Amino acid sequence: MTQLPSDTSEHRHVIDLAWLAIGRLFYEAEQWSDAADAYGHVERTSPEFGTSLYELAWVHVRLNDTSRATRALEILSVIDPTNSYQADGSLLRADLLLRSGEYKKALEIYESVRRDYDPMRERVDAFLQSTKDPAVYYDKLANTHELEGIDSANLLPPLATQIAREAQDGPTAFALLDDIGKSRELLRQSQTMIAKLRAVLAAPNRVKAFPDLRAGDEQALLLINRITQSRGFLAQGLDDAVPGDGSGELASVRQERRAYQQRLKLLPLTDGDLAEREASADRQWNRVAQSLQRLQLEVDQIQAISNSLKNILARTLPDNPNQIRMWQDELAANDRDLKMYREQIAALRKQVEFGRLQVGYGDQRFVDDEQVRILFRDRLTRELQLVAATGGAGAEYASRALPVMNQAAATEEKLLAVRREIQREVDRKTAEVEQTVAQEAVLIDSFAGRLESLDQEARLVIGQIAMRNFTLARDKLRSIVLRADVGASQQAWEVREAQMSRVGLLLRERGREKKLLEAELKEVLDEASEPPAP
Repeated sequence: MTQLPSDTSEHRHVIDLAWLAIGRLFYEAEQWSDAADAYGHVERTSPEFGTSLYELAWVHVRLNDTSRATRALEILSVIDPTNSYQADGSLLRADLLLRSGEYKKALEIYESVRRDYDPMRERVDAFLQSTKDPAVYYDKLANTHELEGIDSANLLPPLATQIAREAQDGPTAFALLDDIGKSRELLRQSQTMIAKLRAVLAAPNRVKAFPDLRAGDEQALLLINRITQSRGFLAQGLDDAVPGDGSGELASVRQERRAYQQRLKLLPLTDGDLAEREASADRQWNRVAQSLQRLQLEVDQIQAISNSLKNILARTLPDNPNQIRMWQDELAANDRDLKMYREQIAALRKQVEFGRLQVGYGDQRFVDDEQVRILFRDRLTRELQLVAATGGAGAEYASRALPVMNQAAATEEKLLAVRREIQREVDRKTAEVEQTVAQEAVLIDSFAGRLESLDQEARLVIGQIAMRNFTLARDKLRSIVLRADVGASQQAWEVREAQMSRVGLLLRERGREKKLLEAELKEVLDEASEPPAP
């Protein structure tokens, strides 16, 4: 297997698992050098690299190479702090340091392990004591990803969840739990997609849901706008031929025509103009979405402050229980308000998503364009008729312009007929899609019912397994804390023994030096007591 090509990340992971298995086989066969070589083949970028470092450390321990074992464990603590072997690796590193006489570093590691893992044990223990009903326990576990806010004190430690997943029957139970959660999420996404499709199909501009028909409708619309632009050129020529405002009906018609003519400058004439309108609509909704994001950040900041205050109150000595209880009630009310604000923000975000779908090509701006085109055409035609009827200045220009207007109207009517035909095709396809969506909605509802039925059946079984595995996780965390305490006690004993050995050595050295001094003193006294030579 290790010789197969690693052409994908999944294949590389499989090869790393194969080398890991080879290393374990060599370890069980007490072939330490071959095991170390196999572990060394695991890629540094592999998710199994942390596990290989821990097992490689034990190989070096068997080889009595404590320096390399310690180095491997130090690397593990840096590159993969969330590895399930992190606690065991830290304790093993502390044991090796203790064996090599580095008592201070060993004590620091023991104390850090206790400081990190004892709160985890307490949280898991509190979670287990919160309920004994497997169904309620299952609900809490299944809805962990849906917990509101960022109150990490109410969440299970990731390490405890990882231990529970890897315990007996855990992979199967938690895989089923994950599958149910994924199925619910997929059903939720499907229902959202159905709602979006229905919103698009119910909108006046539903032609945008069919790209091929939209392309034809856009080209017809651009041609109609260019015809309207040509009418604008005729209107400018009429203003040059008949300056001033005129009088009577001509004055009122001319005034209205000029007002509509100003609005014609906003008509899209090219594909770029249509794209700019789409971008403008997106920018408007982006500003709304950004405002909602700022509100969400403010809510999260307030939630973080609330969580900090809860932690402070939990550590505060109850000198005034009534005051503390009042503050706790106020924080609970604040959490309820924050939950309401999150729901409102989520609802507004959903409305923004639906709003994005209903703007762009064919929205209210295009409806207003059509009304302006019709009114401008009618007012310009009436103005030309009035000018031609007066027989005064500009009558000749109006007489020549009226046939052009009629020709433009005939061409425009053909384009409008094309758009009406496209609209009929849109209506037909919309009816087909609506029917398909209705069928899929029924299926999704039936799937949701079946999922709920399966969920009820699995509730007790998974709840029991999860409760048992989290009990094992708590015991595992308790064992880690206990081992850290034992290590700290062992460190203290080793320090005591080292000090006692040093004291004994000093006492022996002192006794030896005392004997030497006494011998020298006796020798000096003996020499002094001898009679002088004759």
